[in-house]
Amino acid sequence: MTGFIDFIEKIPKPFLFIITVFFVIILGIIDYATGEDFSFYLFYVIPVFFIVWFGGKWQGVIISLFCLVPWYIDSFIGRPEIPDRLAFYWNILLQFFSFLILIYVLSSLKKAIEKQKIAEKEKIRREFEIAAQVQDKLFPQEKPGIESLDYFGICKPAEAVGGDYYDYFKIKEDEIVFAIGDIAGHGLSSALLMAGLVGFVRSNATIYRDKLDDFMNKINRLMCSSTDGSKFATFFYSIYNETDKSLKFINAGHNPPLLYKEKTNTFSELKTNGFIIGAIPDFKYRERADILEDKDILIYYTDGITEAFDAKNDLYGTERMKDVIYKSTNMNAKKYAMKF
Repeated sequence: MTGFIDFIEKIPKPFLFIITVFFVIILGIIDYATGEDFSFYLFYVIPVFFIVWFGGKWQGVIISLFCLVPWYIDSFIGRPEIPDRLAFYWNILLQFFSFLILIYVLSSLKKAIEKQKIAEKEKIRREFEIAAQVQDKLFPQEKPGIESLDYFGICKPAEAVGGDYYDYFKIKEDEIVFAIGDIAGHGLSSALLMAGLVGFVRSNATIYRDKLDDFMNKINRLMCSSTDGSKFATFFYSIYNETDKSLKFINAGHNPPLLYKEKTNTFSELKTNGFIIGAIPDFKYRERADILEDKDILIYYTDGITEAFDAKNDLYGTERMKDVIYKSTNMNAKKYAMKF
């Protein structure tokens, strides 16, 4: 029923008016055919109700006036002479005024319903706005100083709130965590899971700084116990050590970050054997390590970039990302981020 109403509301009002006029004509023909003994007055309420609800108050008034035509024809054309025409006109006038009352009641009711819908939408919009502000505070609010790195992070959710996640924070004077993830789906449920993931990672990162595989195993079990199986996440977790320039990482089904080596002018992807988190409780993750050299460029990203389409319906893809890096090797991290 809701789908049918939505379909009617998409029809242009002039076309709805024409449909209603034809409806009144059909009713008039049936009214005339049934003779004077059958009262057909109440049936005219249907087109009036229809046009007032979907077309508007003034269209309802016009249709009510149009209904006078078949009433007149049914009473005078091809019918016996009515001795008291004044009484007939009085009855017609009363019927018309009863339609005007109906129009007023219907338009007032619809106005009240629409006002309530607007208020509910505004309430929901405000709640999502507050949720978006809260979620925004979950992202890093400051950049811990790491002398050998230039880095920057940004997130633009597809909706007011979502499940995209990135983070960076120090766990030692010379070590910093870089993490990125994507909770399946959109909306509040994904945002709540994302908030839980943020809290768990930040509160346990120092404890597991030398045991990335154990840490990811625990995160995975936590996700499995927190959902019914319909929600899962991709997750990439890494720790950069400034002293030896090493990057330890585990990839749990996330888009592999792109590492550009300026010395060799080549790209590599940071992959491990990791499966998505929140799906298989007993999955065992394994960490890997790489060395970052001067002028290397490392891009962490979600599928919101690579799976985006332009106006020509062309997929962005990883090759375009690589092309941006090739052409912009002298840019700082913030300018890189703004290009995608």
